[in-house]
Amino acid sequence: MIATMPAYLLMLLWIAAAADVRGRRVPNWLTLGGAVVGVILQMAYAGIGGLTTAAAGFLVGALILMPGFLLRATGPADVKLLAAAGTVLGPYHVLIAGFSSILVGAVIAIGIATATLAMRAARSPWHRYAVMLRTLSVTGRPVYIPPAADEVMATRFPFAVAIALGATLTAAWAGLLGGIGVQP
Repeated sequence: MIATMPAYLLMLLWIAAAADVRGRRVPNWLTLGGAVVGVILQMAYAGIGGLTTAAAGFLVGALILMPGFLLRATGPADVKLLAAAGTVLGPYHVLIAGFSSILVGAVIAIGIATATLAMRAARSPWHRYAVMLRTLSVTGRPVYIPPAADEVMATRFPFAVAIALGATLTAAWAGLLGGIGVQP
């Protein structure tokens, strides 16, 4: 990996996370432009093989979060951000980064849900879950009941932070950051 790729990856991820925290959106110029720069860096590093790596990483990154997007659990910018990171990380490492991001997101969501329930009288999701489980057991068909606006599970958070944390941890674990903030 060329020396600029780790710095570029961290810059892309953390600027996106900051934008998501600040304005609850990640701009297209950052995600799509980030993917283009990732492809260019991969091609500078490995020629036409870099193009293949970047394209496969983009596809895997997008596919990991696509179910969450289709279920309205994540936004389109989250899908595009992980796909853009995939152009730099490649398919194998973006797969690990994607699942790491989902785990980090789950921890953040549990923390937010716990704090929200402790701070105010938000409605608990357990009744809704029981109705979904009862429907499944009686009819044999799964049903999804979306959370009400005042339910704790309706609370949204900037998922780009989870992506930035998950991808940064994955890159550090895989030794892809070189000397940037990682000591052997």
